[in-house]
Amino acid sequence: MQTQVRGPTVAPPSTSLSRRAVEWLDPPEDFNFRHFRMRHMLAELLRGAADHVVVPGQPAPDFALEGARGERVRLLDLRGRPVLLHFVSYTCPVTRGGVIPMRELHRRYGARVQFLDVIVRQAHPGERHGAYRTYADKLDDARQYAEEEGITWPVLVDDLDASVQRAYGGLAAAVYLIDADGRVAFCGAWGLSSALTGAIDELLSRGGSGAPAGHGFDRLPHLGGAIVAGQGGPLRGGLQSLVDLELGFPGALVLMTLGRLGRPVLAPLVLRVDPLPPRTTLALIVGVAACAVAAFCLVQEVQCRVNRGRAR
Repeated sequence: MQTQVRGPTVAPPSTSLSRRAVEWLDPPEDFNFRHFRMRHMLAELLRGAADHVVVPGQPAPDFALEGARGERVRLLDLRGRPVLLHFVSYTCPVTRGGVIPMRELHRRYGARVQFLDVIVRQAHPGERHGAYRTYADKLDDARQYAEEEGITWPVLVDDLDASVQRAYGGLAAAVYLIDADGRVAFCGAWGLSSALTGAIDELLSRGGSGAPAGHGFDRLPHLGGAIVAGQGGPLRGGLQSLVDLELGFPGALVLMTLGRLGRPVLAPLVLRVDPLPPRTTLALIVGVAACAVAAFCLVQEVQCRVNRGRAR
């Protein structure tokens, strides 16, 4: 089905270094790539700084999209209440790791804020769920995502040309808080964080209008959820997805394996929508530093023993 995007769309070509770098690393003609590579990760890191991203205070581009349950949603029709627009991918660990926080946010704010998920390109295509070549395949993944994750709010489907995603700047795992007047109040470029909760609270305290809200633009990568609970994302793609993820982000599989093993302890720290208490934050920093020192000492001890063995 044809996607309709109205209002501000993709900005005209820019000569900025960040924009040119993004387009070189992630060419528009290969948007629905078959293999995830390190260049895609680098492009995403740079994309949040590019000059074509819709930033807080600007009008949110209007769109009309089909949903996984057959609904048709137009952003303009939702004017009068805030909207939480979340870009998701069926095989993305950041998406998978954000499901629990999104459910909590919806439990708190679903009666006052309209939640919308939008399925974008396949983050980690594989032999089971590959790069999108037809709109029907994308719609099928949206239906599976909504069913498997128990999503009760609309899961919409962007077209193969990523018209809506591009209109908002092309970010792959972004969340946009749009105020009741249709302006972007907050943007989280890389996953969910407590900064989003603060922005929602501030916006609702003003009656749902007024941009920006909270920090306005959170450009930091929030990967804790992906490490602890995101393994199921690339697993949906298959073995190729896992291999490509490790090639594109060396060490990702080790991190996610350790995160999965440590989930009972780590989940309360990273799968949350509120800031950590100061004492907990301090204890966490001290604990991580202690683990790093212990790991360094262990490596040094092993190295010394190896050297002594060679000396003999």
